[in-house]
Amino acid sequence: MVLAMLFSLAACAQDSGQFKAGQHYQVLPQAVPQKDDSKIEVTELFWYGCGHCYHFEPALNRWKKEMPQDVALNKIPAIWQPVMEVHARMFYVAEAMGVLDKMHAPIFNAINNQRKMFASRDGRNWNPDLKAIEALFNEHGTDGAKAAKLMNSFAINSKVKQGQANQRAYQLSGTPEVVVAGKYRISTSLPGLKGKSNGQELMLQVADYLIAKERADKG
Repeated sequence: MVLAMLFSLAACAQDSGQFKAGQHYQVLPQAVPQKDDSKIEVTELFWYGCGHCYHFEPALNRWKKEMPQDVALNKIPAIWQPVMEVHARMFYVAEAMGVLDKMHAPIFNAINNQRKMFASRDGRNWNPDLKAIEALFNEHGTDGAKAAKLMNSFAINSKVKQGQANQRAYQLSGTPEVVVAGKYRISTSLPGLKGKSNGQELMLQVADYLIAKERADKG
C-alpha cells in the first residue's frame, strides 16, 4: 500500500512538474556510470561525523524498505577533511569484511553519541586510532584485529581514491546528498529545499520523482 502511494506521488509530481531542475535537483554535466545498468542506482553521500547524516539515516532506512526491485541503494563516504578519510576507511573496511550491515549503525552511534573520533591529530594530519577501531569491531562481534589491519591496506586505499573520484564527479557540496542514476544530485542546499523543515524528507520525495523519470526515460 505504501509503495503504491509512493509510485502515485512520484507520478503526480512528474506530471505536475512539482520538482524542477536547478530548484530541487541538479542535472550533472556528465553522467557517472552506474555499477549495474539493470538497476536505477540511488547513491547517498554521507559522513559518519555529520549530525544531519545521522538524523537522515532512519528516514533513509524506512525508504529503503519500500524500495522497488529495480532500484539499488549505494553509499559513498564523503571526504574533504583528513579525519573524514579515517571514517571513510572504517566504512570501506566494514564493507570489505562483509559486515557493513552490522557495523554501519554502531560507527554512526559511536561518533555522534559517544563522541569517539577513532583518530588522533598530529599537526594537520589525522591518524587512525587502530586500538579504538579494533575495540569497536570486536564489541559488535566482528574481527577487530582484521579491521585494524585493513585500515591502511592497498585495497582500502583504492576504495578511498575511487570514492573521492566519484565525489568530485557528483559535485558534492555537503552531506547528506543523494544522487539518482548517476545523473541527478539532490541537496538541501538547493533553492527549492533550502531552509525547509522537512528538507530531508523532501530529498527522498525528489528521489522518488527522479526514479520515476528515469524509469520512464528508459521506456
